[in-house]
Formats: sequence, structure tokens, C-alpha cells
Amino acid sequence: MILTRAIIAGCMALSLSACSLLLDDPVDKARAAFDAQDYIAARADVQVILSADPTNAEALELLARIQLATGEGGDVAATLDRLEQAGGDPQDAALLAAEGLLQSGKSDAALALIGDDASAQGWRLRALAAAAKGNDALARDAFRQGRRAKGDRGKLFAAEASHHLARGDLTAAAQAVALATDVAPDRVETLFVSARLAEMQADHVMALSSYLRIIEIMPLDRPALIGAIYAAERAGKPDATRHLIAYGAQTRPLDREFVYQQARVLAWDGNWEQVRANLQQHEAELADHDAARLLYAEALLQLGQVETARAIAAPVIARSQGNADAARIEAAIEAASRG
Repeated sequence: MILTRAIIAGCMALSLSACSLLLDDPVDKARAAFDAQDYIAARADVQVILSADPTNAEALELLARIQLATGEGGDVAATLDRLEQAGGDPQDAALLAAEGLLQSGKSDAALALIGDDASAQGWRLRALAAAAKGNDALARDAFRQGRRAKGDRGKLFAAEASHHLARGDLTAAAQAVALATDVAPDRVETLFVSARLAEMQADHVMALSSYLRIIEIMPLDRPALIGAIYAAERAGKPDATRHLIAYGAQTRPLDREFVYQQARVLAWDGNWEQVRANLQQHEAELADHDAARLLYAEALLQLGQVETARAIAAPVIARSQGNADAARIEAAIEAASRG
């Protein structure tokens, strides 16, 4: 609990100022933020540099790497074109371009750029391309080849772990997580696969610990925060769950997920009228958020509006066969109708 509060309280203060390290050179400052995995600060610094000098090759290279790190592969080709025009020629330019293509769903074009590259990075991208094409055996083989390759193996091990987790192979995933943790314990990719493995092993305390570490590194990371909320809840830590939800609402006041999460807290406290009011206020934006719709129906049911609750819940129940919450709400509505 103390750890949770300390991390949440310090995250925002740490995110931009600490990573800059008071460096005078703008490029060094941006690179330091990137190395600290503070991609928001790194992007802001790069944009300042490029607004003053659009042909700054170092800043353009950093921008391409930031775009890949944040899943914006579709923008990488244009950035690399600008970099080439500015005279920049990073050693791994072909691999940067290949990863951008992979993130854009262009596996064959990516493979053509990877060529016969024998680095760990090259094998990671080959494995991802094979997986995208549905060739699981080829993906596994590429991951195995990459284990013996030179270069950044931390990302390869994390990608391998994610591959095995997606297929439910917890034994292989655990081996890959252990390898990633050995070479890159504080990398966000490592912490994510560690958290996901812990969740699948029902070790919710370990999952929470990994998610909190990600939030410490990247205070505004949405998937880690949502993961931490549910891990804390499953670990039986209600105070931590509430603190994390409050942090999310504070840092993402317009995010519909945290409208829903705040409504959950109100429901835990039995404040059904406020649950109804809050969810009704955001009804349009939550129209396809099934969990929020079920909570809205439950609030209406608790307030005696049985038929309105049925109308709200019915579409969600129809498409959520096997969902425990949907089944619970359906049974409660039927019981209220008979009563």
C-alpha cells in the first residue's frame, strides 16, 4: 500500500523533469528521455528541436525510434525519408523501416528489407513477420535463432514471451520472460510480459508489482494502469485499487474507461443514484462499453427501474454468452420481474 501511494504520488513529478537530467544540449536531453523510456518527454524535446531545425538528423533519427516505441509504425517511413534527405544514415535504418512496415501490417515488404540480417533485432522482426502471416513454427524457429544472435536480445525475449502468452504456452512464456528479465529487467516490454505471465498464473500480487513498476517508468501508460487496477482488485487490495482508479481519473479525466472505473467505486459504496447519474451523463460515449452498460443496468435495477434496466442490458447479454457479469445481471432482472 505504501509503495502504491508513493509511486502514484511521485509519478507525475518524475516523468518529465527527472529524465531531462538538466542537460544543456537539446539532443542529449531528448536522448536521455528516450533512454529512460519517457517517450512523451522525448517527443516533446524532439519537436522543439525540429521546429527550430527541421533537418536535424539526430532529432529525426530519435523521432523514428520514438514512433516505433509508441506503435506509430505508419509514420516511420516519412520520418526516415526526411532523415535520409538530412544526410542521416543510421546503421539499422533498414530494420527501422522494416519494423515500421510490420506495425503497418506489411509483413512481406518488411521481410524484403530485413534480408539476411543476422542480428537479434533481425530475428525478432522475422519472428513477428512469421507470426503475422500465421506461421507459428517459423516464428518459433526465428526466436530460437535470435537467442544466439548478437545485439539487443531483450526485445527479442520479450517479443518471444508475448508470442507464447498469446498462444497459452505458459511454460515457453516463462522461459522467455526469465531470459528477458535477465538481460533487461527494467525495460517496459519485459515488465509487461512479466505482468501478463503472472496474471495467467493467477499471481496477482506479482502482476501488480510489475504494472506499478511500468507506471513508475511511464506514469501515463494506460494499459499498465488498467492492468494494475484489475491486478490490485484480484489480489484483494481494495485500497490500492481505489488509489489507482483515482490516479487514472486525475490524469485521464476525459477517458471513458475512467468514467466507468469511478462508477465502479461508487457502486462499491452503494451510491447507486450517483452511478446512474454519472453513466447517464456519458451514455453516448459508453454505448459500446459493455461493462459500463451492465453497471448502468445494475444501477437502474437497484433504483427500481426494472424494465429500463432490461432494455439497457439486453443487447449486452445477447452478445455476452458465458460472461459471468452479464449472467448475474440477467438473473437479477428476472428475479426482480417476478418479485
